[in-house]
Amino acid sequence: MFNNGFLKIKHFLNTGSKRTSLVKKNILANILIKSTSVLVVLLYVPITLNYLNSASYGIWMTLSSIVAWMGVFDIGLGNGLRNKLTEALATGDKETAKKYVSTAYAMLSLLVLFVIIIFFVVNNWINWDLVLNTSESNREELKTLALVIVSLFGIKFVLNLIVTVFTADQLPAIGGLFEVIGSGSGLFVIWILTQTNKSSLISFGLATMLTPVVIYLAASIYFYQRRYSYLKPSFNCIDLSRAKALTGLGVQFFGIQISVLIIFQTSNILIAHYFSPSAVTPYNIIYRYFSIVSMLWGIIMLPFWSAYTNAWANQDKVWIKKVLLKILIGYLCLILFTAILYIFRNIFIKIWLGGKSIDIDDKLTLSVVVYVLICAWNNIFAFFLNGIGKIRLSLYFSILSAALIFPLNYFFINVLHFGVSGVVMSINFSLVLGSVIGPIQSYLIINNKARGVWNR
Repeated sequence: MFNNGFLKIKHFLNTGSKRTSLVKKNILANILIKSTSVLVVLLYVPITLNYLNSASYGIWMTLSSIVAWMGVFDIGLGNGLRNKLTEALATGDKETAKKYVSTAYAMLSLLVLFVIIIFFVVNNWINWDLVLNTSESNREELKTLALVIVSLFGIKFVLNLIVTVFTADQLPAIGGLFEVIGSGSGLFVIWILTQTNKSSLISFGLATMLTPVVIYLAASIYFYQRRYSYLKPSFNCIDLSRAKALTGLGVQFFGIQISVLIIFQTSNILIAHYFSPSAVTPYNIIYRYFSIVSMLWGIIMLPFWSAYTNAWANQDKVWIKKVLLKILIGYLCLILFTAILYIFRNIFIKIWLGGKSIDIDDKLTLSVVVYVLICAWNNIFAFFLNGIGKIRLSLYFSILSAALIFPLNYFFINVLHFGVSGVVMSINFSLVLGSVIGPIQSYLIINNKARGVWNR
């Protein structure tokens, strides 16, 4: 019976085109990897709350959101490399592929170094206690913590390009494996810290940020010596003439990245500002609970970006149409799964937090449910449009959505008095435009009906 089941799975994975088979294998691998990732995320909150108090946890999440803004300084290089490297590998042009990789590493390293130096200087004049709405006595500790996080985040940011290489080679599951190993190792170190009975934000920051850096560094050394020896970054292969190709599309990704950060990474900051760092905790708990939905959808969607790039390069629109139809059917199943999580949320969260009581407003819960479903819907079409490089219209509407965030926050919080849920509702309303435009643009492009900006 076991052998028959194994043979059926093997047959399923190997049916269809080479591209389809590779996508299936990545999805299966992602299921195994992301299942572990979900477990890590679920364990992260109770273990962290056992080490940090509610206010410190809120401070950490808010500061992390601020530091995440550093991610925009790659001016879209990561996504630009993903598309260009996929195209080069699809045509077997290894020389061009290596030049893209070497140039991307060089440019990103210089950008990150510049940002870290600037932050090192500016950090001395930032009153983090005022920014994070906390006690003045925490000022020096927060300055040190911010410097540690920014430095390690920058190093990880450069090393993370190895994940982009795997994704471009249509092996995103391997990149996901290193992410799980890094976060799991960090969680283990945090658990060890809980045994000391001494809470320290700096120790927590080092445990969380340093372990992934070590994992990505080891992975880069290993794979550039073996599987990707032909892509190993080299000073001799840095070709600044390739920078335009990377950043031409990358600049548009850059604009989208900034907009996405404004939309998604300001929630913790706004909650801490309008309410308190402690108010960030229940929001993050319910957000992390429903992030299971996002992770599950990410498992399915992750292999398709580069697969779309490959299919578009070969003008295989039939394959693209079939895949999009299957994904839309999968989305209906995702809605059902989300509904089950919502109905049994109180039971699951109580078990998850080990019986610890956290008061979470029903409006906040519903807002987060709508949020994860809108994001999942938008990603169906965003992954296709990103994969084929038709992102100009997405850029325009991303900027518009970002511009609406702060007026919407003011309206929901100060006028309607929706409390913390108003922050999430603001995000939801800002994303509605993309929910309509993405499907329309995708339909027009696939059916050769797109004209003007609809075809960019």
